[in-house]
Amino acid sequence: MENLLLKPRTLEHVKVFWEKSQDQEIDKMFPFNRNTLDDAIKLYEESLKPNSRSFGKVISIDGKYIGDIWCYGIDEVDAKQAFISIVIFDKTYWGKGIGKHTIEQFCQLVFGIYDINKLCAFTYKDNKRSIAVLENAGFKKIEEFEEDDVLSCYYELLRL
Repeated sequence: MENLLLKPRTLEHVKVFWEKSQDQEIDKMFPFNRNTLDDAIKLYEESLKPNSRSFGKVISIDGKYIGDIWCYGIDEVDAKQAFISIVIFDKTYWGKGIGKHTIEQFCQLVFGIYDINKLCAFTYKDNKRSIAVLENAGFKKIEEFEEDDVLSCYYELLRL
């Protein structure tokens, strides 16, 4: 996908993402931690510090910002893993294969930067697109579970 770029996140991206992620349809599909804009800004600022346990990029198609991809809970010492999350908030880009290409590109980047052996992901069982993206990118379902009356799935991708 030639026009797909992963770009550095800025404070402006954080503000746009926070606003776009308040959408009810998006809220139903992604297990977000609901927080305030100030909380989101603090998390972003923490991600910029040395030895941060999170790292993210914005997803850009033809120069248009359409979503975010990030990893969090980065553990290079004990578990040698990180958790990954992707949200394409611009619904006009849903179902076009962008998620798969984004995850493949981002996983390669993360495995190149961090001394980890595994990437982990959670998604709601009803989120068929997210499940397809993860599985098409090589993630394997490890378990299904229920949390807060919502069926969810846990996936892993091992470093090759």
